[in-house]
Amino acid sequence: MTSAVYQLPFFANASGFTKAALGGWEASGVLVLQSGAPFSVFDPGGGSVYALASTPSSTATFSPGFSCGNAPSHGNPESRLANWVNPLAYTPDPHATLSDGSTSDGTLYGNTPRNCIIGPPQKNVDFTLDKTFKLGERQSLRFRTDFFNLFNHPSFAVPALAAVSPNGGSAPITSTVGTPRLIQFSLKYSF
Repeated sequence: MTSAVYQLPFFANASGFTKAALGGWEASGVLVLQSGAPFSVFDPGGGSVYALASTPSSTATFSPGFSCGNAPSHGNPESRLANWVNPLAYTPDPHATLSDGSTSDGTLYGNTPRNCIIGPPQKNVDFTLDKTFKLGERQSLRFRTDFFNLFNHPSFAVPALAAVSPNGGSAPITSTVGTPRLIQFSLKYSF
């Protein structure tokens, strides 16, 4: 995150009405760039061999050849909204093997570490333009315009629940964080 304030030099040397109306403006801004938040991919049926009451209780199992580094899908954030992770990167958790060599009805825990997938990055620019008009020796009027999310850039949330389905992993992103572009005008009288 970074911020800056800049006194606009326009009409600084003017006089009279031109200087009063057009000179002395100030611009400021805040830039926020964040990496995405980590999240886990779960198997809703995982850990069932242990008769756990809460679901999801177990992280998913990587398909052969996949890891935290190559499980996310590729492309820009907007193209990855339906599947933030590669659907082929996960398989359902394995079934437990019984003492006679057969498999049980329940599944074991998965091998995916918790919070190994990183969600979408966050980008935001807020901008302010303001000017204080002097009204005599002790009075002033301050006009201010604030632009929140100036470029109207969406900031996507992490998937609500990233879970393995019979066809592979699925981590759809269905919501955003923050606000769309907002413009606010304010006027402050000081005496």
